Amino acid sequence: MQLDDAAQTPPAAVLKRAVADRYRIDGELGAGGMATVYRAHDIKHNRSVAIKMLHPELSALLGAERFLSEIRTTAALQHPHILPLFDSGVVDGLLYYVMPLVEGDTLRERLTRETQLPVAEAVRIAVQIAGALDYAHRHGVIHRDIKPENILLHEGNAMVADFGIALAVEHAGGQRVTQTGLSLGTPRYMSPEQAMGEKAITARSDVYALGVVTYEMLTGEPPFTGSSAQIIVARVLTEEPRGIVAQRKHVPVAVEATVLTALEKLPADRFASADEFALALKDAALTGSGPVRAVTGSARRRQRLALVGVVATAVVGCALLVWGSLRLQSVPPTVLRFAIPLPRNVSAASDQLPGSNITISPDGEVVVFAGHDADGTRWLYVRSLNDVTPHVLAGTRGAAQPFFSPDGRWLGFWSEGQMRRLGIEGGVSQPVAAMPAYFGASWTTNETIVYSEAGVLYTIPSAGGERTLIARPDTAQGETHRIYPVAHPDGDHVLYMSAGASGVGSLRIGIVSLSTRSSRLLDVVGMYPLGVLSGRLIYASRDNTLQAVSFDASAGRVSGSPTVVQTDVDLGARGAAKAALSASGTLVYRGGGRESRVVLADGRGAVQPVLSEARAYLYPRFSPDGQRIALTIDAGIRSDVWVYDQQSKTSTRLTSTGLSNDRAEWSPDGARVLYRTDASNSGSIWWRPADLSGPAVPLLLQPGTNIFEGVITPDNRSIVYQVDTSGSEIWSRSLSGDTTPHAIAAITRGGSQARVSPNGRWVAFVSSESGSAQVFVQPFPGPGAAVQVSQHGGSEPVWARDGRRIVYRGNKKFVAASVTAGATFSVSSRTVLFDDSFVLAVAPHANYDVSLDGARLLVLEAVEDRQLILVRNWGVEVAARVRARAPQ
Repeated sequence: MQLDDAAQTPPAAVLKRAVADRYRIDGELGAGGMATVYRAHDIKHNRSVAIKMLHPELSALLGAERFLSEIRTTAALQHPHILPLFDSGVVDGLLYYVMPLVEGDTLRERLTRETQLPVAEAVRIAVQIAGALDYAHRHGVIHRDIKPENILLHEGNAMVADFGIALAVEHAGGQRVTQTGLSLGTPRYMSPEQAMGEKAITARSDVYALGVVTYEMLTGEPPFTGSSAQIIVARVLTEEPRGIVAQRKHVPVAVEATVLTALEKLPADRFASADEFALALKDAALTGSGPVRAVTGSARRRQRLALVGVVATAVVGCALLVWGSLRLQSVPPTVLRFAIPLPRNVSAASDQLPGSNITISPDGEVVVFAGHDADGTRWLYVRSLNDVTPHVLAGTRGAAQPFFSPDGRWLGFWSEGQMRRLGIEGGVSQPVAAMPAYFGASWTTNETIVYSEAGVLYTIPSAGGERTLIARPDTAQGETHRIYPVAHPDGDHVLYMSAGASGVGSLRIGIVSLSTRSSRLLDVVGMYPLGVLSGRLIYASRDNTLQAVSFDASAGRVSGSPTVVQTDVDLGARGAAKAALSASGTLVYRGGGRESRVVLADGRGAVQPVLSEARAYLYPRFSPDGQRIALTIDAGIRSDVWVYDQQSKTSTRLTSTGLSNDRAEWSPDGARVLYRTDASNSGSIWWRPADLSGPAVPLLLQPGTNIFEGVITPDNRSIVYQVDTSGSEIWSRSLSGDTTPHAIAAITRGGSQARVSPNGRWVAFVSSESGSAQVFVQPFPGPGAAVQVSQHGGSEPVWARDGRRIVYRGNKKFVAASVTAGATFSVSSRTVLFDDSFVLAVAPHANYDVSLDGARLLVLEAVEDRQLILVRNWGVEVAARVRARAPQ
């Protein structure tokens, strides 16, 4: 994977000087992911040309000799629909190649302008591209990156550009390209086997990509889209493309069948060659008939003629019967999708809050979600399907985790240490019970509310009263928490999410009976149950999908294999999908993920891009010399720690074990990166040389103990870490000699996010000892009294490198506390730096860093999808997806 910022293009002056005897550079045409393109004039041959110069980091990675040797193979291709290569070379270590300058649009520019092409023209262009591909395939060259941007339209005819460049890059770069993660291909147009990283890519992969391009020319968009490369790849691998005729009725059914054959998941089910695809496409367009699966030559024609005859006879024989039966059958309801935009100056509730913070009424007519207004105050917002925009629900200041009563008249929620309930029309809310916090609640048909507090399930009468213990975690099975309960319509059973000490790998769906208090874990690995729909359990999976599996509540078991029924669902913090399901079968969800860009913010909040590619980044950390950044990228199925080099603008994946790797920190000498991982079946701290010169090894591993985070002291002698225990949660131990752990924060309420001062004499941490989360500092390694640093709430403390300031987040602002941290500690002043609109951590750990000079903050700028998606009659779509996946 290549993580690049707003890359600086190679200076035109360098190229001008080096090729002045052959080419006159007239200006820059544009820049892409691999190269910058210049308009030039070939002096010797008196013709216009385009010169592509690879970006510096890519040129350095590949090396000139091997790349230029590989590119000669593609330069030998001569075909009327292939853009030829005229020349290639190296300039001051930068690689370039020369092509004709084609006057006209790319296919992408035309699609941007017209969206869809006439059917006949789309077929003609696809056939021309197929001809170019077939010629190259017969000469042993696979393109690997067919997309509208690489197809030029010259006087109405298609010309394929960059033929074989991706292959030349791969062969020249070898394993070094793989390690940087350079994408050889474009996710929307990649075949499933290419997306999976298969080494042996055949001609059928190009056929798939051409099928995608043809699909886009006919419908206006590729078959699979999404807000990130990971989401697109997941769809490519798991979903079937929507029918073309359903989107554009004038496309012949046979053309649709031909294109869909090219888009088959298995290479063996596609056309064997680009020529076969071209023949089938021309045949389908001319005759209106086409293959359901790939067959060849006369056999295909005989199949179609026979099929036409059989269908015609069947239609004549059955017309009256069908007409009569249609009058008696009910028409399936139409599945409707539409967006619910967030009001101006309203942002979705923080991902630090537990629960989805979205709910929907049982009849699917009213959506309620938690959001922050322009002042940072959290409210519940209501959107009825009869309204145009959401509005604030009076009486819900500070509210979160809403849930409906079964009759849709009441809304339960948590606010300021209480569970409360409120009529859906608003008014004065009523207290149900005092509750410091809970992790999900659900209103049963028996007028009780089931909820999770401290990982234990309880019930309480909906009007208030004594609570009843239902189920504690089964420690014998490794459970630590039972959270996010969802009441089953039978009034007795409750679904919940089971979590264990081994991190994300332990997340399961469980079921408990309220009457018998018996519980069991279901045979599915998943998280966050949404409910039951037409006998199917709907739950979220860590790959940002919703899945469905047949479910028998009375027997407490599932059967069959799960089916992906919705992709691109945002997974918030603590395992909660940002989604809700009504009893009537309406789904509402927030799409995408926690995507962000890595930026530097100055003291006024103005930002400068560092990594502008939108990804689900977490916990950025400067190396001690400030040249590198360690950070986590959450790819849905797994999360890994990467190291980004600011000078070379390349990144390297550091972690390869476990599913959840995050919260990276540097050793004081910058030689190693330590991080939290679930590689040992429970949270532990591992570390690895930052230059990958050695393997990752455990640094802090305590069987049966979940370790949340760790930092090494400036003298490189000790590690300070947090464990999931009650009481003293922050500990330290020596890295050598006597490694007996010692508690360093003797507190009773919380204790996290510990950071040692640059001089090693003080430790900052977060505690809720005073009733709300605040930043404290105490002597290290202790003992000594703790001094409160923050005033109006605080978290994520980070010391400036000179030890004179502690920056923290509090009351939706970044605050810098000026401190004296020598023999004694004191706070002299606090300065608000700027309003905090940046991404919050999904776990208690600093999600930003302070630059070496102390003048800027390395923060994550959110790329927020400012809308919810509502799907009416979603059950129809679920049933269709399950049927499509079932064996025939």
